[in-house]
Amino acid sequence: MSKKNKLHFVSIEGNWDKDIHDKRIAYGASILKEDEFSFAIASGTYAPPSYSSFYEGRLGEYTRETLIKEYGIQAMRILPAYLFPYSSTYTIIDAFANATLIGWVSCGLKKREEEINVLLEPSTSAFHGQRVEILNHRACKYLQKLGVRVELLCKNKLSYEALEREHQEEITRLQEMQKREGLITTGEWLDHGKRKSYDDMERMKEDLEEAFKETFQSAFCVDIYSFSDLERLLFTLLWNILAGKQTLSEKEFEDACSYIRLHLETDIPKETMLHMRKAIK
Repeated sequence: MSKKNKLHFVSIEGNWDKDIHDKRIAYGASILKEDEFSFAIASGTYAPPSYSSFYEGRLGEYTRETLIKEYGIQAMRILPAYLFPYSSTYTIIDAFANATLIGWVSCGLKKREEEINVLLEPSTSAFHGQRVEILNHRACKYLQKLGVRVELLCKNKLSYEALEREHQEEITRLQEMQKREGLITTGEWLDHGKRKSYDDMERMKEDLEEAFKETFQSAFCVDIYSFSDLERLLFTLLWNILAGKQTLSEKEFEDACSYIRLHLETDIPKETMLHMRKAIK
């Protein structure tokens, strides 16, 4: 869909420590500035009960606000994964949200005959990098069935040997999920006593629709899975903008259209714009 013929995402992995999280945002912002048709995935709701967070709200909201106010990233480029219906988030479920949003933007969570290429760059800490890479690789594996090939680029990670020396807790977590019947093999994990799976397409759709509903506060008047690629992209840009506000101005709508025209080098039919205006009411 981009000039490079490859969709580009940077997932900003949450951390409850402000200094660590701010560094992740800064690194993510540098990627977003390098490729102006890349998208940020702002994940992270609330800290699990055993942790305390520097931020009282949903961590992804802090990520969004910081990207906009401190780094000048347009709201339309920030996918609000923090709107997914999770009472708390952690690395395993953040990877599921990443895969869901990548699947939505790239193919509308529908099988494609022609392969779609995606680049995913997690913005995380060196000690966290191996686990983030492995989990996101497993979470995106299901997307291959839809014709979406995700290339992972995790630049910031320690070697396994360095982890053994300095971060034994990370080694323990990696070994646990890589067991024969563990998360990486089965794709399944327990969340508050409920079994979840990286290969659950229906759950992907349910979580995505809940996130949309929180923004639009009503049932959709159109079938979102019937959108064309152009309609889906415009709808997503508008969702990103509206995630942090009550109303959409005419200028913001036109800015989203201009963004598509510039980066896809295509015009947007009037019918498409009308369809999207109706869809976001």
